[in-house]
Amino acid sequence: MNPYPSPMPVTVVGAAPEWWQIVGALSPLAVLVAAIVAAVVGLLTLRQKARADDRSEWWRRAQWALDASLSRSRSEAEMGQKAIEILGQSELASREDLALLKVGTEDALLAAANVSGARTVAPSPSPEPVSAEDRKVQIAAAKARVLLDRRLGEDTPAWIVALSAERPG
Repeated sequence: MNPYPSPMPVTVVGAAPEWWQIVGALSPLAVLVAAIVAAVVGLLTLRQKARADDRSEWWRRAQWALDASLSRSRSEAEMGQKAIEILGQSELASREDLALLKVGTEDALLAAANVSGARTVAPSPSPEPVSAEDRKVQIAAAKARVLLDRRLGEDTPAWIVALSAERPG
């Protein structure tokens, strides 16, 4: 006789896990998903804030350029027109912003129309002499206008295109 009993196979059948046990087992995954969602929301918020800050700075520069373009100082007016052209190239500028910048070129172009006798902008009784400094402002305004019209998908009058091709002298 064997002092040890022979092994007997035993099968343990457990009850199915409760729902709260399954949820408890998945909690680390839920924390990871929540962290990823929070990170994505945070990154999108930072990106939107950076874009808003960039637009705000763009607008501050546009205000300066528009003010400078109307300055009595011809060198400041020329810088304002050149700044309008540069700001018009920015991807931050909306269609409305481009149209507003376009208005900043009007005074110099009206003066150029009076000098050249171009009748498409305003009637001119007789051409008036223009200083070299004024002509530089007009050429800068024409260059800005050509760029703005191109970005807006509008046609630029031929006399403005010709003026933009002039060399300041």
